[in-house]
This record gives sequence, C-alpha cells and structure tokens, in this order.
Amino acid sequence: MKFKTKLLLSFGFLFIIILLLGLVGSFYVKKLGNEASTILKDNNRTLQYMQRINTEIDAVEKILVFDQPDRVDGHLSELDTQLRFQKANITETGEAAFTQKLESNIKGFAETLGSDQKRESLEYIFQIREITDQIYGINQEKILESNRRVKNISDRVFVSMVTIAFATLVIGLFFTFGMPGYLTRSIRIFDKAIDKVSRGIYDVDIPAGRKDEFGHLAASFNLMALKLREFEQSNYAKILFEKNRLDTIINQLSEAVVGLDQNKNILFVNRRALALLGLTQKEVHEKYAPDIAIHNELMQNLIRELMLGGQAQSPVKVTEGRSEKLFSKDIIDIVTTPTGEGERKVLIGHVIILTDITAFADKDKAKTRFMATLSHELKTPVAAIDMGVGLLQNEKAGTLNDEQREWVETIMQNNDRIKRTINEILDLSKIESGSIDVLSSRTKVGYLIDSAVMGIQPFIKEKGLTVQSLSAIDKQEVLVDPQKTIWILNNFLTNAIRYSPEGEGIKVNAEVEDYFVRISVTDRGKGVSLAQKKTIFKPYSRLKNDSSEGTGLGLAISKEFVEAMGGSIGLLSREDQGATFWIKLKKA
Repeated sequence: MKFKTKLLLSFGFLFIIILLLGLVGSFYVKKLGNEASTILKDNNRTLQYMQRINTEIDAVEKILVFDQPDRVDGHLSELDTQLRFQKANITETGEAAFTQKLESNIKGFAETLGSDQKRESLEYIFQIREITDQIYGINQEKILESNRRVKNISDRVFVSMVTIAFATLVIGLFFTFGMPGYLTRSIRIFDKAIDKVSRGIYDVDIPAGRKDEFGHLAASFNLMALKLREFEQSNYAKILFEKNRLDTIINQLSEAVVGLDQNKNILFVNRRALALLGLTQKEVHEKYAPDIAIHNELMQNLIRELMLGGQAQSPVKVTEGRSEKLFSKDIIDIVTTPTGEGERKVLIGHVIILTDITAFADKDKAKTRFMATLSHELKTPVAAIDMGVGLLQNEKAGTLNDEQREWVETIMQNNDRIKRTINEILDLSKIESGSIDVLSSRTKVGYLIDSAVMGIQPFIKEKGLTVQSLSAIDKQEVLVDPQKTIWILNNFLTNAIRYSPEGEGIKVNAEVEDYFVRISVTDRGKGVSLAQKKTIFKPYSRLKNDSSEGTGLGLAISKEFVEAMGGSIGLLSREDQGATFWIKLKKA
C-alpha cells in the first residue's frame, strides 16, 4: 500500500470516528429532548386539567354549602370544558375508562343540582374527586416513569459517549504517538544510511520489502550505494595501480627521493635514498622525520631547512660505499588548492631530491684547477706587460707622442681588466677547493660602507652618479672579514654604477635585523627578472642581453664570501624597476 494511501486512510478513519461520535451524541440529545417534550405536552397537560376540575368542584361545593345555586352555571361550564380537553388528551392505559367515568359523574352531578338533591350532589363531588385523583395518579406515575426512562436513556448516552470518547482517545493517542514514529522510523533509517555514505562507507542495505514510496526509495538508495561502492573499488584499484607504477618509477630513479607530508611524516623513500640513509623501508615508513634525524646525520641534513627555515644548502657530502660523493639538494613544496576554496593554496607536503653531482663536481674542479693554472701562468706575462707599460710611461725611457700615450693607456686598462679577471678566477678556485681564508674581526658598519664607496669614486664621477648613505648605525660593529666584506660591497656598487642611467642616485643603507645587520645597495637600473634571480648568484651568470664587461663571477664569489662569514645574501628586484642587493652579517 502506498504511503499516501496510508495517510489518507489514517486521517479518514479519524474523521469517521469524530463524525460518528457527533452523530451518536446528536441522536441521544435529540431523543432526550423528545422524551422531555412528550412529558410536558401530554401527562403534564392532564394534570393541569384534573387540577382545574378539582378547583371547580371545590368552588361548587362551597356554593352548595352557602346555598347559592344561581352561581353554579359558570363552574359547570368550565367543568365541561376541562372534561372535553381531557377526553382529547388521553394518553395512558386505563385513563380512558376513568375519563368516561368522570364524564358520567360530572353529568350526574349536574342533574342533581337542578333537582335540589344536595346529598346526592355531595356524593357525586366525592366520586369526582376520587376519579380525578386516580387520573392524576396515573399521569403522575407516567411522569415519574418517563423521568426514570429519560434518566436511563441519559445514563446510556453517558456510558455510550464515554465509551466512544475513550475509544476515540485511544485511537487518537495511537495515531498521535504511533504515526510520527511510523513516519520517522523510515526517515531515521535513511538518515543513518546517508551519514555512512557521506563518510565513504558504502556497505549499506536499507530493507526494501515495503510496497510504498519508502520501499521504492530504499531500493533506489541501495542501488546508488552499490554503484558508489563499485565506483570506489574501481577507482581504488586504479589508484593502487598508479601508485605502484609511480613507486616503481621513483625506485628506478638515480636520484634519491624522500616524500614528506605537511607534518614532516615520511610518506615514501626510494631505494637510492634508503641506501644513502642506511635504513630499511620498514624503519622509515610513516615515521616522523625529526625522530629519525636524531640518529641519522643525513636525515638531519635533508630536513634542516624544513625545520629551521632558510634556503637549501647544496651540495651535500654523502659517503656511499667507500667513496665520498656530492649531491645537490632540492626541496620542493607540494601545494594544492582545496575544492571550492578559490585560489587559496594549502601546503600538503615536501619532496626532497638528492642528485648525484660527483662527476660534475670532479669535472668542475678539474676546470677550476685548469683555470687556476692558466691564471697563474697568465699572471707572469700580465706582470711583464704591466712592467713594460710602466717603463713606457716613464719619461726616462723616452717621451711618447699623444697617439703612443693613448695606446699605452689602452694597454694598461686592458691589462688591469685581465688582472681583475685572473684574481676573480683565482678567488673562485680557492672557494671551490675549500682553501678560502676568512679572518673575522669586530668591524664598524660605517668603516665598511665608507671604504667601499671610496673605492668606486672615480667611476661615479664618470657617469655623473651620486651615492647616498642612509645608514644610521655606522658605529654598530659586525663580526666579518673586513677586506672580503668591502670587496662584496664594492662589487654591489660597481654593478649599480654599471646598470644605473647617467645622473641617477645610488642608495646604501644599513639596519639592524634581530641578530644581524643588513647592508643593502639600491640602484635605478633595469632590474632583474624572476627567472634571472634564480641563477644570478651562480658562477658565470650574466643578465640577458647584457653587453657590459664582466666575468659573471662577482656575485658568485660574494655569495661564497658571505656564507663563509656565517651571513646570507639576497636580491630584491623587478624588471625595469631597479634592484637592491643585500647582505646580512652577524652582529658583534
């Protein structure tokens, strides 16, 4: 039976019960009214007739006592009238015989009045009174009987109404408390099933044996859950297959790969990484990386930047087998955009990749050694050229004409450029060979800035530039190698001069940031693009379309010098909006 039909039948039944109760109540109320009306109209009317006849008989009796026969006629006429009304109102058994007897006595009483038979008249009066009393008694008894019948009917009506009301109350209570439970029971079943499905639990089965709408809905819901379960299982199998394939690919990579979630728990480690860490898959799977780092130096190195911040330090030295190898370390942050949250990015993990660069490093060292050897070899002829040019400029060796003097100046300038290049290559070779010497001492910031600015004064005048120092902490001391720091600032200023338009200003600033002093040089040049920022501190890096002189080693050497002193280096710039190169040095 359909749910709609059940509702219609339920409310229809209640309506019928209420209608029946109303009809029964109306029927008995009407019946009681009719009974009461009958009593008033018949028996009570007879009582009135008998009472009036007795009254008239009393009046005639008094007339007879005072012997005034001329006043009898009016009373006799009233007796006839009441007798006629009584004859027309006979309703009870035996009442007709008494009424006929009463008529006979009243007629005989009237005849005795005309014949002066006073004694017979009094006897008739006595008879009439007895008869009226009997008729009165019959009707009074009938009234009492009617009252008893009405009371019985009232009692039955009361019992019937109470019974029907009680039955209606029971039925009403059943529908009041039973129907909501009946209706919500199915809804609760669906609510629990929907809650399970929403939590990804598709193994639900709602009883679908009912023939109403809930039965059809349950069948449809079970089918939907089955489809979802099949879809999930098929997706799960697909995802599992893709995961295995991805694991296989990662394990076959020559790079060491470590995956972490956003809470630094290890998600996966490929075979190369396990070999370098000296651990097994079981020892790292779903473990908290810092817990492993407590006893594993390489893991400490891998997650240092994730735990302490800063840029990834590379290369990383790792002993594999019996040889020491160099690995470059890249840390990739994995971010995603949650569904329905616009452009908000959420960090969900990190991937650490170690790439074996031992062969490249060896080649690079060989190249550096070659460049250092070549530079050393070049220093002798360069020195000879320098000495020769000096002799040519000495007037004791002879006077040069203007054209010869210009050629000598050109030779001197080119020789100086070659010397700077040789020195930079030698510095880089020292850095890469690890033989760089850092002689740190307490040095005032003002001394560093003034010394650097003084070294580039001739170049400033050539382009009509100005250098403005905004430092308010000249007396602040830092713990640095002053010569290398001045060389770094001099390099920053030289680049600023090289790329600044003529007549522009260059700003040098220094400020305290926590435990460091930040010294920056800002120019109004063409700036650095985002792509160039990533490589600008690497050796031989040159800006795109840069035709100016330079080896591309200055910033790379500056970076190595600063990091060797325990500081850091950086760049703030936008293309065509100038650039700010900065270094952070330890406060003394």
